Amino acid sequence: MATEMQRLIVRNIDRNSLLEAISERDDVVEVMKLFRDTSDFAPREYMTVKQFKEYIKASESYVRSLVKYAIKNNSFVITYVGRECRIDRLSYEKWVRNGGRM
Repeated sequence: MATEMQRLIVRNIDRNSLLEAISERDDVVEVMKLFRDTSDFAPREYMTVKQFKEYIKASESYVRSLVKYAIKNNSFVITYVGRECRIDRLSYEKWVRNGGRM
C-alpha cells in the first residue's frame, strides 16, 4: 500500500520524468508490479454531490443513494472531506463502462 506522500509525488510529476526515474532504479520490476497491482496511483477527479448531480443530470437524493451503494459495494471511489463526500468521476465512469448497476 502506498503512503499518502508517495501518491502525491506520483500525481504531481510529469509522465516523462516519472518514467525516467523508474527506469533508473535497480528494482524496476518490483516498482512496475506496484503500479500494476494497485489502484492507489490511479488518477482521480473528485466532484461534490452538487457537481456530480449536475454531471449525471440526476436528483440529489439519487446521487446520495448512489453514494451509499458505492460505499457498501465498493463500486467506485468515494472519499470524505470532513463530513462532505466527494465522488471520483473517473472511477464512476469506469464502473458504468463495466456495466455498473445499482
